[in-house]
Amino acid sequence: MTTRPSAGTNPGIGPAAGTTGPERRPGDTADVARIAVQAASLVPGVSVVRPAAVRLDDRSVGLDLHLITWYGHSVPTIAETVRAVVTDQVAAQTGLSVAVVTVTVDDLLVPGVDSSGVGTATPEDG
Repeated sequence: MTTRPSAGTNPGIGPAAGTTGPERRPGDTADVARIAVQAASLVPGVSVVRPAAVRLDDRSVGLDLHLITWYGHSVPTIAETVRAVVTDQVAAQTGLSVAVVTVTVDDLLVPGVDSSGVGTATPEDG
């Protein structure tokens, strides 16, 4: 399932970082990806997070994330929560405006069927 940003957001936000030169700056794509993965991993129900794309310019960033979640959690709720948490953390830690966070849920893990060692989190009761 892929969730798209609400109307009014601008997903086309300029060139990817690293295409204009080898210099490293605090808000480069690897740093932004790391921040996004750490933030998304804290959301209840998220098992695995993979950054698919980071589009970065001098003022803003766009992110595409792929998730694996636990069965029993609301996928739309997880996607919206991941979007909000990632937006807040990336903006706070980089000073960049987050133009878009696209979340794609690639798989659902079923407790008792799928290995609990697959991801970074376990399902919560409820």
